[in-house]
Amino acid sequence: MPPNPAPLRVIQITDMHLHDEPGARLRGSPVDDGLQAVLQWLQQRHWPADLMLATGDLIHEAGEPAYRRLRGYLEPLGVPVYCLPGNHDMPGILAAALADGLVRRQRHVLAGAWQFLLLDSTVPGSEAGHLDPTELAFLASTLAAYPDHHAMICLHHQPLDIGSAWLDTMTVDNGADLFALMDQHPQVRAVVWGHIHQTFASRRGGVKLLGTPATCIQFRPGLATPEPDDLPPGYRWFELYEDGAVITGVEHVAAAGS
Repeated sequence: MPPNPAPLRVIQITDMHLHDEPGARLRGSPVDDGLQAVLQWLQQRHWPADLMLATGDLIHEAGEPAYRRLRGYLEPLGVPVYCLPGNHDMPGILAAALADGLVRRQRHVLAGAWQFLLLDSTVPGSEAGHLDPTELAFLASTLAAYPDHHAMICLHHQPLDIGSAWLDTMTVDNGADLFALMDQHPQVRAVVWGHIHQTFASRRGGVKLLGTPATCIQFRPGLATPEPDDLPPGYRWFELYEDGAVITGVEHVAAAGS
């Protein structure tokens, strides 16, 4: 038998929470140090990559300078980084600041036998998640247009409850609509998100449901109120095969900063 083709290698980073100026902390965690540690670690462990996904809260209620600093961190990697907004982002500023180049906002990506659909689950003025009709229509029409490409759906908020009472107040409130749409398109292989600052893994039939730790502070799972975890910054890696197989794992780096 011929050897299996090499997989598509993908890295997901999320929840960087950068500010306009370096040196900021999120609940005591130095956000720039965390991102730099993650980027150094992934280049040692899971490089080269074919592309990266940045799944929201790229900045923390800052502005265009923060996105410019993000580009400065990521462009030297030399691979495309596809970005989507989280509840702490400014979607309009994000779209303008990352309109082109290697680090950019792009809703649909084709790579080999795979496609990536980067949804906007943000609600203006709220930390909650919602997929409005335009997002669901985009998802449905794009999946229908590319039935022969395995699909990974990416968003910021978790589309289902994860068993953490305070985070479950921010679950995508129409996640059932997302899952009903997915059920009509068997090429969907995975749904991935950030927001929860912790690892999560489940399945819906043959679809992997995956939450990814932040590049800064993590939160302890299963609690009613937010409590920092001792785990250091992290990211998720993927190997995506032509037959639709998804191999993935989470890495945490050595503690960053002090």
